[in-house]
Amino acid sequence: MKNLLILLSLAFSLCAYSQKKINIVSVIDNLTVKWDMSAIKLKNYQGIQEFCLTEEYRTETIKLLDEIHHWDTTLYFIVSEKFDTNKDVEAAATLRDIEKLETEYSTENFKNFISKECEMLKVIQDSFDKETVKQYEKDIRKFEKELVKYINSITYRIDIIDEHIHHLNFD
Repeated sequence: MKNLLILLSLAFSLCAYSQKKINIVSVIDNLTVKWDMSAIKLKNYQGIQEFCLTEEYRTETIKLLDEIHHWDTTLYFIVSEKFDTNKDVEAAATLRDIEKLETEYSTENFKNFISKECEMLKVIQDSFDKETVKQYEKDIRKFEKELVKYINSITYRIDIIDEHIHHLNFD
């Protein structure tokens, strides 16, 4: 068991080292821009409706989040190495933000949240008729408010990690 842990640790270190040669700052920048564009689209009724109804769009968005989490995990190992070496304050802040993104806003958590939102969207649409138009509009505003809050939280975490890495020296 101990040997397995050592082997896994070594594998992660090698993976992190080999991916360090890839310009991780550039990769994170590109993923951040892609997420920011996707998040803008998801922040309103039409965008979430398209997400809920279009498998291709859902798959694309989930794939993007998976890729973000993959590279954040890689970044985590690189920054951990930096922090272990010199106790860099920026590295410590970066690690905290990555941990928060990876735990509170994991792809699985996003899927759970968004599937509830899609269910709520269906209930709102199914309940709509001409007599209940005001309630419908109120439900849509409430729905969008919750959605925007969640999407903004993810976006903030992704953007702040991107900002941190520009202050770290990866020589």
